[in-house]
Amino acid sequence: MGAVTQVLRWAAGAPDIPEDQDFDDRVLLDLIGQHALSGRLQQRLPTGPAWLRDRLGGPVAAMHAGTLALAEAHMRAVDRIVTALGEQQPPPVVVKGIATGLLTGERHLLRCGDIDLVCADGGPLIDTLTRLGYERTRVPFLHELGEFTCEGVEIDVHAYVPVPGYGAVRHADLTPPERGTWYQPRRVPSMHPIRHGLLVDGGVTVGRARVPDPCLLAIVLCAHAFLNFTNMWSLSHRAKPYVKLAELADLHALVQHDAFDTQQFLTLVAELDAWDAVRWAGWASTVLLGRNPLPVPAGTGPFPRCLWWDFWARLPVDEESLLLPDWFDLAAVAPLLGSRIELDTGRPAPPWTVEVRRDGDQVTVTLGLPERAEAAIERGRVDFGASGTEWVLSGGQLTAVGGHDTCDLLSGRRVRVGYRVPSTGGQMLVGVAEQDASGALLSAVLLTADRAGAR
Repeated sequence: MGAVTQVLRWAAGAPDIPEDQDFDDRVLLDLIGQHALSGRLQQRLPTGPAWLRDRLGGPVAAMHAGTLALAEAHMRAVDRIVTALGEQQPPPVVVKGIATGLLTGERHLLRCGDIDLVCADGGPLIDTLTRLGYERTRVPFLHELGEFTCEGVEIDVHAYVPVPGYGAVRHADLTPPERGTWYQPRRVPSMHPIRHGLLVDGGVTVGRARVPDPCLLAIVLCAHAFLNFTNMWSLSHRAKPYVKLAELADLHALVQHDAFDTQQFLTLVAELDAWDAVRWAGWASTVLLGRNPLPVPAGTGPFPRCLWWDFWARLPVDEESLLLPDWFDLAAVAPLLGSRIELDTGRPAPPWTVEVRRDGDQVTVTLGLPERAEAAIERGRVDFGASGTEWVLSGGQLTAVGGHDTCDLLSGRRVRVGYRVPSTGGQMLVGVAEQDASGALLSAVLLTADRAGAR
């Protein structure tokens, strides 16, 4: 591994002492923040190489001081929310983020991004947040009931924690034909919920914050890390690594907790069908940190990854790239997919066109949709690997999220998306999907397109 990722792995608990190599300290410090390792690195620096202490001691101490200050703000926010919620509703449960630090009582394990709260009933909690001055900053999506922000503190309200699994995904379905369209059978992955009642059962209260017991918290972290790894398309709109080392390192701490019970953990894994997530986490921990802490044999892969919707692919994994916020390399991915993948839903994808135009560093992608839409919702995706867009057309209204400069609905039912990208050549993934009014997927197609041409 490279010099920077070697330091990251050591900070997270890997045994190999990093060698003194040339790297940009600013790049490393940014990655330490993204992997939430400032406390762990500060804890380990006194026993590490002198050159690393000299270069990073001061900045890491300052970074962790900021983390602790934010953790205190998060704990005050949770206290205030629980107090305002009153006794009419059970308090929400804190998962991820500060949860491991609160449960273990180890300040160097505290890490902060947003505050993830799983609630028994979203209505009263959201009403309480609104009364406290929080503003909605993200709309509901799947298990997430919304994001709410107040004075720099972000609260993610969850109806439950999803535990993903491969379900019906089969390796035999993931070999594309040598030529022509790849008609991929629709294989729905599994998704088991961890709801509030289970999270509360056996959990502990720190101040007013409720956190799960170490067995269940370990499964939550495995599930979250596994979801981030498998869902390649969900990362196209934000710069973050596929694997956050702090989550893997937390597993080591949770297994060592006095209250961790191996039999209870195995029972929960079976009840929640968390085998895929736990085995993947064991593999990732072995590869990146040198040891699997979990009482379940590590998986051996390959681990299929979701390209978009229910499109899956069996792709090689570059262990180095898992730790860097560079998403995925389409130059390496595209040749493994063929030119077109159509999801076999029993309904063929409608006719549509994509045109790609380049003018210097400006790339314009125009998607022509069928003249008449039989679906209630149409979705599209343009993905360069390091940036991308997902747009939704419903009721004549176009909305979009992602890294585009412009996104417009033109006459003739054409969606035009504009980007400023490097002038080098390369490929992109372009897709369109249809949904009915309930959100059920009717058809979907995904193809690779060259930035310099049209299809």
